[in-house]
Amino acid sequence: MLAVATLGLPDALTYYIAKRPGITRPAVLWAFLLTATLGSLCLLAVYYTRPFLSSGDEGLGELILLATALTVPALLVGVLRGAATGRQMWFAVATERLINSSLRVLTFGALWLLGELTVFVAVLVSALIPLITGLAYWRLFLPVASPSGDSSSPIPLRNIVSFGSRAWLGSVASMLLARLAPLLMVPLSTVEDLGLYTVATTISDLPLVVALAVQGALYGVDSRSTDARRLTATTRTTLLIGVLGCTLIGITLPLWIGFLFGPEFAAATLPTVMLLVSALICIPGLMAASAVAAWGRPGLRSLGLVVTLVANAGSFVLLVPPFGVYGACWTSLISNVVLTSYMVSVACRLIKARPSDFLLPRPSDARVAVEEMGRLTRRLLPSRRRHDVRTTPTSKTAGRKRTE
Repeated sequence: MLAVATLGLPDALTYYIAKRPGITRPAVLWAFLLTATLGSLCLLAVYYTRPFLSSGDEGLGELILLATALTVPALLVGVLRGAATGRQMWFAVATERLINSSLRVLTFGALWLLGELTVFVAVLVSALIPLITGLAYWRLFLPVASPSGDSSSPIPLRNIVSFGSRAWLGSVASMLLARLAPLLMVPLSTVEDLGLYTVATTISDLPLVVALAVQGALYGVDSRSTDARRLTATTRTTLLIGVLGCTLIGITLPLWIGFLFGPEFAAATLPTVMLLVSALICIPGLMAASAVAAWGRPGLRSLGLVVTLVANAGSFVLLVPPFGVYGACWTSLISNVVLTSYMVSVACRLIKARPSDFLLPRPSDARVAVEEMGRLTRRLLPSRRRHDVRTTPTSKTAGRKRTE
């Protein structure tokens, strides 16, 4: 429902608000109204199809209806997140995501310890937490002074809806790509293969978490001001960091996969390595996809995701029955080759770049990667930084004393 009912409005808000911050409040309010309307229509559809969705189970049908109704807050928070990305409010976005995850863990843990964790309570908690986390975006509703040279006239609503509707098909295709393998694995193969594939995807998704975070920030920045050199350099640096991370995971994988998931899942080692390679292939495609949308062509990005979905579905149906989990891994590799090939070729035409600008890291990228990893390390070790700050004046004082 999240992918369907938003109609691509978060992406549209990011694109237009990045260019014209002064339209934030009216654009967000109109997006709220449209999203609430679409959410209500989805709720109505679920209400009338409830017997089919629940297979006649009345209790399950009520839970499905409740979950759908309470998904609307998450839809509205998605709108706020899109607007905040356009305004480059990275701290607010990170705070919202962190509070969301932390509250879920703490609340579910407390309810489990108290013996009060039921399906109904879990649905209620999952739906209501976004109402709290959305408060991180309160600054969106403050007046914003438009940059010099910006027109204060609002962007027509039809432009926002047009952009969002062109991005919407890609959002639905992305959702289907994520859901296809878990849905079809058991009918086409075995439960054991599904278990191995789940473990492999859980591990191989770790590099993609970083890549997706960079992609989101890159889309917001490029929507404000397009810069081909910044885009390609960021892509190469992210790819290089991904190579280092995947190599480290792949080398150490046999040492801990059985201990962490159980001895029976040691057989997931090779599938995990295959999916790590697939994740690396995907990284340039993700960055190029953000460029295609940020350069004002969301329809081309959606077309690429639909083509990838078709390739994924066809490969999955052909390869999984004879090869099981390995067929699913080959499907992932094929899909990401299609995705990256399409997105990079389209992005190169739009920004006048070469494929090598996306795909081949350079020595300067390695220096940037080392600097960024060092900066991240210093941020994660605040106590050491504070210690250095405290000891520096002391050292200088001691030097003055020795001089005297």
